[in-house]
Amino acid sequence: MKRRQMLRLLGLVPLALLGISCKDKLPTTPTIVRGKIIDKNGDPLEGAGLRLSGVNLKGFSGYDTFSITTESDKNGMYELSQVAPQDTEQIDILPRTTDKVPLNIGIGDYVSYFLVEGNYEKITSPHFIPRSDWGKTITLNYQFRKR
Repeated sequence: MKRRQMLRLLGLVPLALLGISCKDKLPTTPTIVRGKIIDKNGDPLEGAGLRLSGVNLKGFSGYDTFSITTESDKNGMYELSQVAPQDTEQIDILPRTTDKVPLNIGIGDYVSYFLVEGNYEKITSPHFIPRSDWGKTITLNYQFRKR
């Protein structure tokens, strides 16, 4: 009888180790990022672009697990919504150039800023969305200033 109990116990050890080594399960609800984009005068800016992407960091430079884009409407409002695929390790958002609002660094018409604690700060890299916010709705506001 003790031998059977010992074999059962040994059979559970690999399952327990498997459970410990698995990644946290990602939310099945979408991560929704919404907000408003304004110009330097505080007026809504239509046609400003944003890109939300997920990344798996494996390999030399990693790879995108998803990438979606949007443009702000006539009221400056935007919304992006995506369920993170299971192999996603990082989600970020970054302004992108559009026909209406060119953001090409150095030669574009606009420079983008991100609202942080009541102040707009110049964007120099993607904004990473904390894993604790995945599967939730968050608000991120931007200002695009014409040069």
